[in-house]
Amino acid sequence: MDAKLISVIIPCYNAGKYLTQALDSVYAQNYEPLEIVVVNDGSTDDTAEVVKAYPGVRYVYQQNQGPPVARNTGLTHSTGELIAFLDSDDLWKEGKLALQRQYLEEHPEEGCVIGRWQNFLEAGTERPEWVPEEMLSEDTVVLALQASLIRREVFEQVGGFNPQYRVADDLEWFVRLREAGVMIGFMSSVLVNRRIHESNISQDQNSVASATIHILKDHLDRQRGKTVESRPGAKS
Repeated sequence: MDAKLISVIIPCYNAGKYLTQALDSVYAQNYEPLEIVVVNDGSTDDTAEVVKAYPGVRYVYQQNQGPPVARNTGLTHSTGELIAFLDSDDLWKEGKLALQRQYLEEHPEEGCVIGRWQNFLEAGTERPEWVPEEMLSEDTVVLALQASLIRREVFEQVGGFNPQYRVADDLEWFVRLREAGVMIGFMSSVLVNRRIHESNISQDQNSVASATIHILKDHLDRQRGKTVESRPGAKS
């Protein structure tokens, strides 16, 4: 099996206190070749100083524009045939990239593969109301970028992330992925530890719910448009 370059893209915003652990979990992967791109989305903490301790990391700074723009910036500055995203406050399990690389090699018809994740509470953090007790005791599979490995050609087909959605931009992208007919594979292995802390974007459940509604509405509108276009005599 030919080793393909995997680009790891880590968008960061004031998460310097977690970034070392995130980067260490990338360096612990038993996979080569690998390139790591950290996109500093206008942080005011020590993110830049943390990255300096990892001379092999490609560091890109931009004014704060939100996670989807930071991810798109990372795509622009990366070169790998395969793309992996890691949030700066989360951790990968050892072997994550190798397992998913092998899966995609064995399933060439699939453009993306997703593993399971396990939530954990940051030390000193009480369980927030938006996290049910079972979310801490059970692993789950979700449409999560940090649990995915994606072929670059998929982005050429589907496009990047929508800057309109500072939250749920990953959901919006996966919806467009399925609209495009891209097949997604799922693995039973837990590949990501997702950190729950006081600054998670998901804390703002109202914004998450609002974004989800808009994403689904846009999806339905696009599907209705396709239905109209497919009718005999429909105007283009």
